[in-house]
Amino acid sequence: MCSLPMARYYIIKDADQKALYVRDSQLLVGHPDADNRCAEKICILPNRGLDRTNFPIFLGIQGGSRCLACVETGDGPSLQLEDANIEDLYKNGEQATRFTFFQRSLGPTFRLEAAAWPGWFLCGSAEPQQPIRLTKESEPSACTEFYFEQSR
Repeated sequence: MCSLPMARYYIIKDADQKALYVRDSQLLVGHPDADNRCAEKICILPNRGLDRTNFPIFLGIQGGSRCLACVETGDGPSLQLEDANIEDLYKNGEQATRFTFFQRSLGPTFRLEAAAWPGWFLCGSAEPQQPIRLTKESEPSACTEFYFEQSR
């Protein structure tokens, strides 16, 4: 578990109440119990190296020992989980832009925009048990709104 006092843990769910969880080193959105899993407690810390008015955050799993990162592919950016300690990212925020997401409030829900790729958002699938991914803002069927339920 992250030892920093400002760390907060959340269960993140999409608009259809499908939760984020880990299976085979992938972060999926779906019904974890259908996969014999538990919803992942996502550790969130701010990125102090970027403009705080944009609410830049890091998303860590497995107690903050692995973090969600954006990587360049031939087709644009994609998501992957990397062995990166969220506390180290917190201490070196300016160099950690590819691990950073801007948390955009939409009332009770949030959108998570990739800091390194403006206009690309964290997205769940309409189908359960599918990996989360990045999508352009303009994709009409994208599930880009998430609820954050505080967890212990």
